[in-house]
Amino acid sequence: MKRIIAMVRPVLRDDVISALHQVEDFPGASMSEVKKVRRGIHQKNKEDQEPLSLDFPIYVRFEIICRNSLVPLLVETIRANAQTGKPGDGKIIVSSVESALRICDGKEDKAAL
Repeated sequence: MKRIIAMVRPVLRDDVISALHQVEDFPGASMSEVKKVRRGIHQKNKEDQEPLSLDFPIYVRFEIICRNSLVPLLVETIRANAQTGKPGDGKIIVSSVESALRICDGKEDKAAL
């Protein structure tokens, strides 16, 4: 099993959701709004010595737990529908999941998905 975490621009949230629903055997996802802390915001602007803006852009975070075989298709679906080609499009991270347990019926691992 794998966990896919994707951070995408909020304006593209509905496009990503719609595309994911087109994937056969899509296992569902959790979604939340998060604020991004940018790299280097502690550094000062060299020219005017003013601190950089401390705005924290909002992103939508998708989290999907799925079978290994679905990962390439889900990652490509998210990428294709979240990409604008501009900096700040977001990130997709894939990691392993050791186990899963469905609380309501006690099913474990693949059966829990």
